[in-house]
Amino acid sequence: MDFASPLLELVKGLWGLASKPLGHICNLKDNVDALRNATRDLKAMSRDVKARVECEEGGGGARRTNQVENWLDKVQEFEGGVDQVLQEAGERDQIKCLYRCLPWNCWSSYKSGKRVDQLLNEAREPQHEKGEFSDFTIPLPPPPVLAMPMDETMGLDMTLGNMWKWLLDEKRIGMIGLYGTGGVGKTTLMKRINNELSRTNHGFKVIWVVVSKQVNEDNIRDAIRKGLNIRNEIWEEWPQDERVHHLLEVLTQKKFALLIDDVWARLDLSKIGVPLPSLKNGSKVVFTTRSEQVCYQMGADKAHEIKCLMPREAMGLFEKNVGESTINFHPEIPELAKDIVQECKGLPLALITVGRAMVNRKKPSEWNHVLRMLRNNPYKLSGMDEVYHILEFSYNSLNDTTTQLCFLYCCLFPEDYLMRPHNLIELWIGEGLLGDTNDVYNMREKGEYVLETLKMACLLERGCDFEGEYVKMHDVIRDMATWIAHDYGQRENKLLVIQKEEDMSVEKILKWREAEKLETLFVRKTKVRLMPRGFFDSMRTRLTVLDLFGNSNIGLFPEGICDLINLQYLNLSSTRISELPSEIKNLTHLRWLLLNYTSKTFLIPTGAIASLPLNVFDMWRSGLEKEEEMVEELGRRQDLTDLSIIVYKSFSALKIFKSFQRCIRRVGIIKCDDLTCIPISRSLNGSGNFLHLEVFYLIDCPMHVKMEIAQGIRRAPDSSCFPNLIEVRVENCGLLDLSWLMHAPKLRNLTVLFCFSMEKIIGDGIAREELAASRLFSRLESLVIINLTQLRSICDHALFIPQGVEFHIRGCHYLRKLPLDSNSTRGSFSIIGDKDWWAKFEWDPAARVTMDWPHMSPEVEMTFGEAASK
Repeated sequence: MDFASPLLELVKGLWGLASKPLGHICNLKDNVDALRNATRDLKAMSRDVKARVECEEGGGGARRTNQVENWLDKVQEFEGGVDQVLQEAGERDQIKCLYRCLPWNCWSSYKSGKRVDQLLNEAREPQHEKGEFSDFTIPLPPPPVLAMPMDETMGLDMTLGNMWKWLLDEKRIGMIGLYGTGGVGKTTLMKRINNELSRTNHGFKVIWVVVSKQVNEDNIRDAIRKGLNIRNEIWEEWPQDERVHHLLEVLTQKKFALLIDDVWARLDLSKIGVPLPSLKNGSKVVFTTRSEQVCYQMGADKAHEIKCLMPREAMGLFEKNVGESTINFHPEIPELAKDIVQECKGLPLALITVGRAMVNRKKPSEWNHVLRMLRNNPYKLSGMDEVYHILEFSYNSLNDTTTQLCFLYCCLFPEDYLMRPHNLIELWIGEGLLGDTNDVYNMREKGEYVLETLKMACLLERGCDFEGEYVKMHDVIRDMATWIAHDYGQRENKLLVIQKEEDMSVEKILKWREAEKLETLFVRKTKVRLMPRGFFDSMRTRLTVLDLFGNSNIGLFPEGICDLINLQYLNLSSTRISELPSEIKNLTHLRWLLLNYTSKTFLIPTGAIASLPLNVFDMWRSGLEKEEEMVEELGRRQDLTDLSIIVYKSFSALKIFKSFQRCIRRVGIIKCDDLTCIPISRSLNGSGNFLHLEVFYLIDCPMHVKMEIAQGIRRAPDSSCFPNLIEVRVENCGLLDLSWLMHAPKLRNLTVLFCFSMEKIIGDGIAREELAASRLFSRLESLVIINLTQLRSICDHALFIPQGVEFHIRGCHYLRKLPLDSNSTRGSFSIIGDKDWWAKFEWDPAARVTMDWPHMSPEVEMTFGEAASK
């Protein structure tokens, strides 16, 4: 035993030393198979990471992280070396000794096995590291210069060449002032400079700022800090002096080009936070102004006048706006066009305005008439007065007193003010500019017509931002409109616009008391919290329009409003006011009461508005305390023609669809847990139609399973129950279908969310002919259906759906096709859907369509079969 034990321990030790090398040899085949599998998994993981990174980088706003970049390089290097090792290991495994257990060349096999084992361990490391990725990409900083949309420039090439020399070559010139009359092209030149800098490796940090006549230094600082990418949350924490100090500190360390547009008076740049340009920092400040004097007041190193166009350039700009087909339509027109261009004196704004007014005017008599009007202008003033008189041609061409008054009204808003079309039209109505009638809907249509006329006449500019469409008056045109209004004396001292809290000082209130003719008061989107005591005293008998929209700090109903005995229009929307006083009943002329986006429990005292001659009562996205009582009271109002309301009670919902057909425009039914059905009874003469209903929301009503329209489901389309309904949103409701939408021929936007019982949008039992007659979805613009887990069909019959519709479909796994007819299978659609849904989608694979998908270049034409394989 004493001899055996040491021997046994020796054998165990030798075996321990040999077992691992033998394992490399004996387990070579198994390890090779494991390495192949691990490599295959790693390649698949690498492809997934690349696909995700490329997708996120595709928008141009992000780049892959260094961690991800290093990981992909490591995987690529690993893949490059593993193939050769696997090949060598396979060859070693083919010839074996030791009773076919070991290969002949054990040492070579041992080295191959050891390398395979090492690679197997290395394959596991990237898999572990991939799980540690917190982000695959990081956002890229915005480009140093953002290109700006602009019209084609004419006659500015020489000036641009000088500007380029001053910006890039001339070290002694740090501040440049561009001056000239309004509409001569100063802003266009500045945009050209901005865009040229964006295409050149110039080294400047370019910042664009617009300054209006009413200077707001905070807004200027805010624009500069955005250009410097200073985050909003940091900026808001700093007091004003720290903001100025920080801007000075950051800009001092940068080579910047600050482009300031529309300067009316001297700006103290150091007070704003901008260091003066110097030879040391190489920075530049370029600004535009209408006054040469301002250039010197600002201390400009170079003041350059932007002059009107030369005759050849002016004719080119005029022809561009008129159109070649019109100019060449009749042999007399080219000569008449030359004479008209001469009358415009090379002013680009006049050339554009008059040119667009002559579009499609193809009779020489029309051109002679226009030329005669321009030549007979009695005014021979220089500067801006010439601009006014030339622009007055567009004003006089309106040929309608109502349209002219509506145009002049727009000049009463602040400069650069974005006027929302529906708000502007409501103000026109409230002022009585569109006529004295209770038919609000006809006046709205008239207002839309007037607004389009003004836009087509180029007297209002159109635009769009995140809030939607807006119209804007060019500042030169606004000056011209103000001149006309003052010359005629029709609107002077009748309207007041308050833009900031400082405008409500005691001194200014005393000054306003002198304006006894004040009829309209705007206090829009300010930081005002309280109206000063006595604020409305001088306005009691004259004020007819009071607009407090967007003052989110006002929480109490302003004292004194109830004394405005002739008030007709009161807008308290988007304030924090949650209650009306009982004295509101004193406003015996009030016809418009707007309380949108206020409180979910807004209190109106019982009977407080019972005697008011209200035509319009809007409480959209607001709620009513004593809701059922107020709905009953509103139902008894015979003057009410326009109602927008959100209700939370089943009684109110049923009451609205029973008794408010004549006046309901927007209705939202929310969280009515016991609402099961909305019955709608219609008479044979169509008097039961909801003629004015435009928006309908039905949200969080899980028991609501039916919209029951008596005698209406198969009636002719001219008697549709909802002839003007354009937007429908249904969310978390028990509806089985939305077949009642057949009565909404003008529907544009349909959103259906989380309706888990719905199997079809349009149910069974409706003939193809009835669908065609109903014009269902014929004006559709967007269809959003999300998480309809049982939905199998939008409609069993094909429908005519216009081109350009946006389809957004998610969580509808049983939906296999869209109800498109043969006329709709070729067109442009934007379709967003789940990836696995696309794989099972059914459509004629040979049908050619133009798809516009977020992950593809826009408007790519292909067969649907090709699209489905993407």
